[in-house]
Amino acid sequence: MQLYILRHAIAVPRGTPGYPNDDRPLTEEGIAKMTEGAKAIKETAGSFDLIISSPLIRALDTAKITAEATRYENQIIITEHLLPGSPQRTLFKFIADYKHLEQILLVGHEPHLGFIASKLIGIDDSVIEFKKGGVCRIDLDDMPPKKNGKLIWLLQPKQLRLISEKITDTNQSAADD
Repeated sequence: MQLYILRHAIAVPRGTPGYPNDDRPLTEEGIAKMTEGAKAIKETAGSFDLIISSPLIRALDTAKITAEATRYENQIIITEHLLPGSPQRTLFKFIADYKHLEQILLVGHEPHLGFIASKLIGIDDSVIEFKKGGVCRIDLDDMPPKKNGKLIWLLQPKQLRLISEKITDTNQSAADD
């Protein structure tokens, strides 16, 4: 199984009047940067068999942007197991229902995702940090994991946007020829 873990894009800052923490949407900048980053996710990961998101609007909107870019046509599964502070074991049991699928994308929040990714590669402390819009790929033999997964790559938002720029440049050069 290829498990992709994506942190939500830039959202309205915590404490902004009129936006309770759980209802903070993506900013225009967050939408624009995630749209570019999602093109790179399409280039590096292809499409997904399943996208699972936290129910918070900033994560769900990030999942929708990525779904559109990767031409994902199924329903996005929403689960509270991706909320910050949710036990990892319950998330792993939830994902186990889909272990027959090859490529699964999880969309959620830090520091929760860092702990999840670290645990999947066999480390109890969080050693992986996701910037807003950052994504990693971890390959696993089973879910819940019986042995450590392998971190294949971790791409932060700036790296994703550089990949997206290269794609755009290549497509533009092809169109000019």
